[in-house]
Amino acid sequence: MKRLHDLSALAVFLLALAFACGPAADCAAAPVGEKAIQSAVKKHVEDNAPWPKDRVRVEFLGAMPEVSVAGGPADIQVRSRAGERYIGRTSFTVRFSKGDTVVREETVRVRIEVLTDVVVSTRGILRDAVIGPDDVTVTSKWMETATTGTLADAGEAVGKRATARLNPGTEITRQMLRSVPVVKKGEVVRIVLESGPMTISAVGQCQEDGGQGDLIRVQNMSSKKIIFARVMGAALVRVDF
Repeated sequence: MKRLHDLSALAVFLLALAFACGPAADCAAAPVGEKAIQSAVKKHVEDNAPWPKDRVRVEFLGAMPEVSVAGGPADIQVRSRAGERYIGRTSFTVRFSKGDTVVREETVRVRIEVLTDVVVSTRGILRDAVIGPDDVTVTSKWMETATTGTLADAGEAVGKRATARLNPGTEITRQMLRSVPVVKKGEVVRIVLESGPMTISAVGQCQEDGGQGDLIRVQNMSSKKIIFARVMGAALVRVDF
């Protein structure tokens, strides 16, 4: 009699469990693999970083979270913090959801590196030396910090003077260079303003030295007004319109 009672109790328990869970497939906990999480994070970085995909690489810091979601496969969404720069050490919020319901959130830490073009000196360059085409070259390196002032085009360095001695292999920044004066303070120049087919010219006097492409102050000799004009060559400046 006792055995019959025990079997009845077991049957009631199993029946209650079946009603609580529904179909067996709904109760199964589906694990979310490490590769799925990493792929979602990498895709988010590649889709949102301001660099080409082939110039970005992501290294994951620490183990991936172990996630299992009841009821089959989960949707994965990756969110970044406000103002994310997508370079260096950072972290992303990974959300696991079923339909419109978020069932879990995890933080994934990464290091993002960007393959960056930089101008480097090919040999030693003395202070005040004018840099020639053979003095610099462009190379690429993986960087995890966003640099300011670093040159990516060798043409930006050629024709400039070095403000300090540069050793071979030095990464050249704008702060290391200064323009070679094409016009000098007090020099009389021709001021040109172009607007479509119309060209207006006047005589001016430089108020400061300026290299090719520099924006300098020039006094219009007729009106005596000080304007800003860009150095285009010897004794020639142009007003940007």
